[in-house]
Amino acid sequence: MHRRLPIWAATLALATALTSCSAQSGQLESDEDGITTVRISSTQSFNTAPAALLVEGDFTERYGLDFEQVNIAGSGSSNQIAAILSGDADIAVAASNAFVDATIGGADLQIIAGVSDIIQSLVVSNNAIDRFGVDVDGSPQERVRALRGMKIGAGPTGSAGNASLRVVLDDAGLDPDRDVTLVPLADTNSAVAAGLEQGTFDATWATTGSGEVAVARGTATTLISVPAGDAPALDGYVCNVAFAPTRFIQQNPEVVDRIREALAEATRLTKEEPEQAGRILKASVYSGMDQPVFDLAWSQAIPGYDDSNSFTREEWDSFVEIFDQSSEHDYSSVDYDTIINESARGQR
Repeated sequence: MHRRLPIWAATLALATALTSCSAQSGQLESDEDGITTVRISSTQSFNTAPAALLVEGDFTERYGLDFEQVNIAGSGSSNQIAAILSGDADIAVAASNAFVDATIGGADLQIIAGVSDIIQSLVVSNNAIDRFGVDVDGSPQERVRALRGMKIGAGPTGSAGNASLRVVLDDAGLDPDRDVTLVPLADTNSAVAAGLEQGTFDATWATTGSGEVAVARGTATTLISVPAGDAPALDGYVCNVAFAPTRFIQQNPEVVDRIREALAEATRLTKEEPEQAGRILKASVYSGMDQPVFDLAWSQAIPGYDDSNSFTREEWDSFVEIFDQSSEHDYSSVDYDTIINESARGQR
């Protein structure tokens, strides 16, 4: 019953999308069987696995919701926001950094659920480990300090991946602009592993499952895993969130409640029945990933999903503390109650 809808509108400039948001939002209608179709846009990565489970799992009968994945040109969070603002999706799951930046820019959006920590890992080629004398058994900060002088593949400037890496490097006493060389990653597929193996970069900071291709081949080592707690500087950071236009939430309060319930069930599945959740994901989103790589990545990712589905004021304060100084925006001036829907403010 689940369908995937290709769209091209997400390639439009974000500013254009901002002007059309209010006109596109509306009340959702159920079909004759009482099923409401909800179009969801999310990055296809382990960061947003609960969203993929909504589409690929069986939630229709229990929650009366048929989730359709909106496929867009490009997987970055800004594209998910553009899909929402242009009216091509009803809800989206993307990075909280991009979400907050969009609201500062005038987008009338609200977070309806926290989804996960940043499901990232720092993978270093074994060649670089030898050349730079990295102690893989050292403390997390010692392992990060050993990156001095390395070329690191990471997300582009402004992305959650790039911003979070800078926080981790700074916490270990490294200047991200002087002590290492950040190489923008064009994508996070198997080309990441090839870059490690060919020496394009010495290390990668990317979504779990990217550099792990090289780890599974025995040519690289996972040095830092955020879900495993190896990046204490990012503690309290809710990276990935579910959100929608404020008008949509106001017009569909009962549907939004059911969306939150379904998302909570999908997250529970990752925690309590990881083998079943893993089978669903492997058969759909990750059908092309080698099983050993998937198993390695999935086992690392599971601890990072937020089974409270909240974005508490304490977590917002952590977000501001972590990123305010390095951002071009003044996050401390943002009103928490304006951008976080009441349903997502619960305490852990």
